Amino acid sequence: MTGRRCGGRKHRAGWIILGIVGFTVFAFLFGAVVMWLWNWLMPVIFHLGVITYWQAVGLAILGRLLFGSMHHGGMHNRGRHHFGPWRHRNHMHDDNNCRDHAFGSKWSHYDQYWNEEGEKSFNEYLTRKSEGTAKD
Repeated sequence: MTGRRCGGRKHRAGWIILGIVGFTVFAFLFGAVVMWLWNWLMPVIFHLGVITYWQAVGLAILGRLLFGSMHHGGMHNRGRHHFGPWRHRNHMHDDNNCRDHAFGSKWSHYDQYWNEEGEKSFNEYLTRKSEGTAKD
């Protein structure tokens, strides 16, 4: 059977070229947006001068260097949300991390509780809820 393979070299090369073109377009648009926002807001609000496209790109890079790397965890945590007691659950897939680290809170015993009592208690709760909706 002759046909085009999805994982072929031409297919991959096409995606690489598309990625490079897309990144380039995004970079130019981002610089233009930064320049437009600066020239629209800063001269009026703070009486600062108008900037060129390349100054806007440099300003965006400088802002990323100064402020973008200061968050906890660096680049590898991008996209992960750390809310509430679940903020440490990112590492729970690693059994050693799960059992060896106490996180200094009541949540450090959650896995042990769930294994000993939690599932049974949860099933009892579901039974109560289903009986309550059956009566209505």
